Amino acid sequence: MRFNSKIPQEQLFAELSREFARMGWEPRVQGDVFVAEDGKSVDAVAAGALVVLGFVIQAFSLLPVLFTPWLPWPPLLLAFSFGLLLWMFAAAYVAGADRRKVMVVRSEDPLYEVVYSDWEARGAFLNVLRKLAEAQKAEPFEEPSKPAEPTPEQVYEKMLSAYAKLYGTSAAAFLERELEKLEKQGLSREEAIKALGRKLGFAV
Repeated sequence: MRFNSKIPQEQLFAELSREFARMGWEPRVQGDVFVAEDGKSVDAVAAGALVVLGFVIQAFSLLPVLFTPWLPWPPLLLAFSFGLLLWMFAAAYVAGADRRKVMVVRSEDPLYEVVYSDWEARGAFLNVLRKLAEAQKAEPFEEPSKPAEPTPEQVYEKMLSAYAKLYGTSAAAFLERELEKLEKQGLSREEAIKALGRKLGFAV
């Protein structure tokens, strides 16, 4: 993601620091790089599912012990251990997760590059960028759209029109003769039209 800044870098980074600090993030500036970090970047649903599943497995492994003590213990202990293992895995997943992060780097004045660790970090930055845009301090950067490449039919019509100015009513015959030369070199008709169009400046 890229955006344009309408204010100097020092002021921009100060504005970003202020906005992210209001959200509870930890902003810092390292030279020409702005970094903001939040809590762990984890999938809360996945972590919660592991905890709940572990609890359910442990509960079902303990119930038979309470109400039917004559059942063999090894299978029940195995189920209980598996539930405990799921809890440990969920804890390790949360503990080992990286922190959510947003990084802003100046690429060329006034253009800045934004890198984020996940979609929540992206959403947080977009909220900040929207506030800066409302204050007319920054604006999203839109890539200039590339013109669509003309179709072979469009190129042919342009070449035919140009040939008509040179050869009059014989334009089509002269154009077809040029295309046949290229086709004899192994090009398909479409490839020949594109090749001749590029030569004459009609193809992108």
